Amino acid sequence: MAAPRGRQHRGRSTDFPSDRAIRAGLMLSPGEPVREAYEDLVTEMGISGAEVIRLALMEMHRKRREGRTSATNLKEAG
Repeated sequence: MAAPRGRQHRGRSTDFPSDRAIRAGLMLSPGEPVREAYEDLVTEMGISGAEVIRLALMEMHRKRREGRTSATNLKEAG
């Protein structure tokens, strides 16, 4: 049985061989708000769907790093 959306599959989601490509599968069903956002970005930016996902991942990663850095700075200052 598949895990609920957004949850990691134990043993599968954390093993990333450094010498192999990663294929991220993404199903966007009709009516999902995320699908509308995806379609808008692809159309408006004129880039591929894969590139939209890459940019979104990098933005999310950057925000998490900044959040961790600011939390560390607050701990050290406090």
